[in-house]
Amino acid sequence: MKNGHIYLSAIKLDVLKFIKKFIKEHEYSPTYLEIGRKFRFSRARAGAIISELYKLNLISKSDQAQRNIELSDDQLEKISMLKVNKSYSTMDFRRWAMK
Repeated sequence: MKNGHIYLSAIKLDVLKFIKKFIKEHEYSPTYLEIGRKFRFSRARAGAIISELYKLNLISKSDQAQRNIELSDDQLEKISMLKVNKSYSTMDFRRWAMK
């Protein structure tokens, strides 16, 4: 993240779409390990991607130790409008969340 902006790469959007689908199918969120296995990267990298999605307010997190990723109706609605290879301002997303 530079100057309050996060670049939305294809993998970040793919992870977000995977989380959405996983929650719809299972009615609970995937763990960081499950995300890592799906995309063949480490749990740490999954955590870093989740952190950036959280900073953009594209996901929420509960206080649980595992399966703590949540998606509100507003967040679900915004997923289809996101564009790959675009830089998004964290402030813009925070303002969007307040609406």
